[in-house]
Amino acid sequence: MFGIGWVYPVLLAGIIILFFMLKMYLNGNWKLYHTAFGQENYFKAVSQLQSDGIKYKVKIPLQFDRERSFNDNTQYDIYVKKDEVHRASIK
Repeated sequence: MFGIGWVYPVLLAGIIILFFMLKMYLNGNWKLYHTAFGQENYFKAVSQLQSDGIKYKVKIPLQFDRERSFNDNTQYDIYVKKDEVHRASIK
């Protein structure tokens, strides 16, 4: 009647939906705290958070216009836990 051909696409769709829901749940406790451009600014921000004992995550958004040059303008989005935002201080 229906055949078994529909099982795999439905199962795959369910796994994808579950993956994205889990990702949203795990990332919901984090807040974007600082965006640094270039490695020097990134290391300053991260070292300050480390010295304050604050956990952080870093995401680098996709950048399609990257050129190989000495001018490092890489964007680093730094996230801290929502309940630790008040403790974080980037100078």
